[in-house]
Amino acid sequence: MAVLQDDGRAALAEAVKSRPIHLAWGTGDAAWDSKAVPEPNNAATLVAEIGRRVATEVRFVKPDENGEISVVSGRYTVSETPTKWLLTRFVFDFLDAPASQLREVGIFLGTVVKPELPPGQRYFAPADIVHPGKLYALERFEKTVRSPSIRQTFEYVLPF
Repeated sequence: MAVLQDDGRAALAEAVKSRPIHLAWGTGDAAWDSKAVPEPNNAATLVAEIGRRVATEVRFVKPDENGEISVVSGRYTVSETPTKWLLTRFVFDFLDAPASQLREVGIFLGTVVKPELPPGQRYFAPADIVHPGKLYALERFEKTVRSPSIRQTFEYVLPF
């Protein structure tokens, strides 16, 4: 049986890095407030998306116990050469979905937005999306209420 090699995984990470990467957020389901619901592994959409933002930063990283990048999966350092790990950072603006109740986020690969939207637009409502892309990762969490005085940031390291 063939075994996928680290070099092949780095090639996959390079291919993904070259595509649009968005983080969508949504209100989820209010029933989740009383009972934690595990994420399925076969979802293709969020339950109730309210918008998405294109990645602010996408970089290759490598594990490093003393690394300056800290995410739930561990600590990492930026790598100038391709690796099998991609750091994705999404910085939402103050007025992106202000006062919304959030319970879920998802990383989408290959989102296509309407071509007539202004160049440089970084945040998109569901009506702005032509094709949502493929859902790479899904996270559900305890309800968070957005505030227009907070600039929210999400960071994930995507393994390949």
